[in-house]
Amino acid sequence: MNRNLRGAASLLALGLLVAPLAGCAPEPGSVNPEGTDLTEKVEPEGGSWQEENPDEAFAKSAELPEDFPSGFAIPDSATIDDAGSRGHGSWFVVLRVPDVAAAAAVWDEVVTSGGFTVSDDEETGDGGRSATLTSSELVVAAVTLQGEGDERLLSYDITSFVP
Repeated sequence: MNRNLRGAASLLALGLLVAPLAGCAPEPGSVNPEGTDLTEKVEPEGGSWQEENPDEAFAKSAELPEDFPSGFAIPDSATIDDAGSRGHGSWFVVLRVPDVAAAAAVWDEVVTSGGFTVSDDEETGDGGRSATLTSSELVVAAVTLQGEGDERLLSYDITSFVP
């Protein structure tokens, strides 16, 4: 057998032996010098956030902000559970109602009184409803949620809209 042919056959045989073993080696840069795996998630000691939120961060406000848009009417049959401003031209309000029927009535009243067009109307997994409400002034992300017992919450994220 020719010397070149024998050398090529030897290289091929060696390649066939080494190729399967290459898949067993760790990826470059995936192992620390001390041998620990860099791809595993390791939680920092003491939690991921060292500073706790102040109690004010969890406080609710039943008062509408002074600059709350007049184009979004709050029905008399609903109670404000929480409300606030997210900055210039953005607000939120969460309304509390006693049951599913009241939630549907408040939803319809908000849509009608604000002159909103409803789009992306879908049922949520917990039997609630989510949609986008649009008027000439506002865009609103609306969702109904399960409250305590039979109560329902209607959450509205409101943004001023400039066409």
